[in-house]
Amino acid sequence: MDLYIDRDELSRGLAHVQGVVERRSTTAVGSHVLLHARSGEGLRMTATDTEIAFMGDAPANVTANGALAVDAANLFQIVRALPEATVRLGVSSGRLEVRSGKSVFRIPGLPAEDYPPLPPFDPRSTARIGQSALRRIIDQTHFSVSTDEVRYGLNGAHLQEVTVDGQSHLRMVATDGHRLSASQAPVEGALAVPHRMLVPRKALTVLRRLLETDDSHVEIAFGDQAIRVSRPGASFWFRMLDGEFPDYESVLPTDHRHEVTARGADLMSALRRVLIVVQDRSRAVRFAFGAEELGIDVQNADRGEVKESLPIAHQGEDLVTGFNARYLYDVLQALESERVTLHMAHALAPCLLRDPDQSGAFFVVMPMRLD
Repeated sequence: MDLYIDRDELSRGLAHVQGVVERRSTTAVGSHVLLHARSGEGLRMTATDTEIAFMGDAPANVTANGALAVDAANLFQIVRALPEATVRLGVSSGRLEVRSGKSVFRIPGLPAEDYPPLPPFDPRSTARIGQSALRRIIDQTHFSVSTDEVRYGLNGAHLQEVTVDGQSHLRMVATDGHRLSASQAPVEGALAVPHRMLVPRKALTVLRRLLETDDSHVEIAFGDQAIRVSRPGASFWFRMLDGEFPDYESVLPTDHRHEVTARGADLMSALRRVLIVVQDRSRAVRFAFGAEELGIDVQNADRGEVKESLPIAHQGEDLVTGFNARYLYDVLQALESERVTLHMAHALAPCLLRDPDQSGAFFVVMPMRLD
């Protein structure tokens, strides 16, 4: 293998790889990226942990074909520190030679034959979705995925097809039992979402990093137990989790005796200050909803107390309830909206949050009993 490549192109591809490889893998190859130089095609970078996989192509002037697997984190650190914009990669005695300016690195490698092959993928349906839209629905749901590995139906995001005004949408839903997040975006093409399949938390994190913020589209293909997301020069595959997601639609609040509207920035700013005092996630924060003012009150014997107030518009009688302030803050961060509405039936009922100007996302936060 011998090639010349732009340092930033190589660094960009290796950055995508970092979330896929296992840095503490029990096998050496699990922390490696496979570099495959192909004349006329450039450099392909492949990484997998057998549950997820990434293939990315970078333009390069290849003078000799070849392949070698090297430690992904080590190579990434080296490339980012190289002094010149042009990098030469070559193989000598089973080591990868990295040359840039007067810098020369020789990194131990493993034969390409020892690298695990990517699993076969047979798509049942293929659709197109905007990259920024897919990134948005991940941003608005991923934080609600349960971290409890025992709760098999909750430790991944649920996907389903919904129809809005005759247009097919892909909806993503996540819950940890204390809060629920849902968001959707329009798609073009066919959706055959596998039953009882969930998107793993790690796959959501890696996929979000791969997506651009522009309006270009990616192709999303559904197999029996896997999904492949592709865009020009890159492809990401991941195996889905087998788990029965709860019937979330049956538990969505429908009794909205209390409707509160607030400025999202004001509420988020107040909660940010409250969270300085609240360190215990199991501690309820007192929310007093008046006709025109929301009072937030928390007392902590070790860290002190804080009181906040902000203007609101409240349709309904005065209401005092408790919430996990971090859960509300996470929702507001995901919405990034000018206004937010909170719908509640009574003090111990779930709270439904929405952006009144965006119908495609909704959130539910369970209340907490005040001490």
